Amino acid sequence: MNVNENSTGIIRSLDYLMPFIESGRVIPFISNSFRIEEIFRDDKRLSNLIAQTHQFYDEVHTFDQQLTKIWASKIEYPMSDDHNIARVAQYRQITTGFSEGARKEYIKFLIDHLLELNENDENYKKDAASIKSSTKTPRFSEVVSRLDYPRFQNGVKDPLRLLASLPLKIYVTTSYSDFLERALKAEGKNPRTQICFCKTKTGIDSTHLPDRNFVPTEQGPAVIHLFGLEDYTNTLVLSEDDHINFLMNVAEEVGSMDMYPSYLRENLPGAGLLLLGYHLQDWEFRTLIRFISKIRKKESLDDAIPSIAIQFKPNLGQEQVAEHSINYMERLFKKLEFKIKWAESENFIYDLLDAWNNYRGGQL
Repeated sequence: MNVNENSTGIIRSLDYLMPFIESGRVIPFISNSFRIEEIFRDDKRLSNLIAQTHQFYDEVHTFDQQLTKIWASKIEYPMSDDHNIARVAQYRQITTGFSEGARKEYIKFLIDHLLELNENDENYKKDAASIKSSTKTPRFSEVVSRLDYPRFQNGVKDPLRLLASLPLKIYVTTSYSDFLERALKAEGKNPRTQICFCKTKTGIDSTHLPDRNFVPTEQGPAVIHLFGLEDYTNTLVLSEDDHINFLMNVAEEVGSMDMYPSYLRENLPGAGLLLLGYHLQDWEFRTLIRFISKIRKKESLDDAIPSIAIQFKPNLGQEQVAEHSINYMERLFKKLEFKIKWAESENFIYDLLDAWNNYRGGQL
């Protein structure tokens, strides 16, 4: 397979992916952080906190992590790793003795923070007040939509909409919200939400449980929520214990059609995977990589389409530190059978769509 890359395995061109996108043999994995970063990046408080943070390789405080620090402060988290959502959530689950309550509290925190940002905005304060006074707690995704987030500048296209416009059949996300389904519907598609590798079935709509007979198509793609969906907070993979339990479920149930339906079983091993918006330090990434390693056995990768991890290149101010960080990431992803594309996830999607449009125009 002709993959345009340099000697270290860094992807230079995306042209080789186009026939596989056309045949639906590429599966994107979208992080929870991806949309969170887009929603909160205009929060001046978070921006100032990030600017003040000395960013070493193992301590890159993103908008998502700065939000966690604020939540940690509210619940009086006593340790120094207050940007680590899995550990902060673990603390909250233990101190309250109620795992689902801690998950509900985190989602409510995100909602309250977003409402606070808009309570004095002339364009949105009425909506914010209306949502706040509601007797029923809305879903985070509904609040985001009602307040017109993410707010892109004029002429800037929503990268999630662009990704949804591709002729793909399966999307996997570790997001707790239905942002991807909303993007697909906006593109005229009819996505099927599936919550996989979750033993909890109580209260979950049957259409959201894995369907062994479901056949994803371009117009009716599957959206697989690996780490649960906010509609059912008992399904969320948030704390350290939640992540460990998820991996145990995968290990125990990988042969079960109820946990690992045929459409995923047949496509995941040989497909080209795109990892979008993941941070190496987070449990979200570490758990996902172990899940992928469990599913994609070494012997099944011989004919697999090369997978890509999209990473923002470290810029740490110290050339020697940055070089060691880059070498580490390149070795890590090589071991995991991934190529690296140094880019922000949004810019990668824009480049991917440019390559796709050129391909469809017969210019490749």
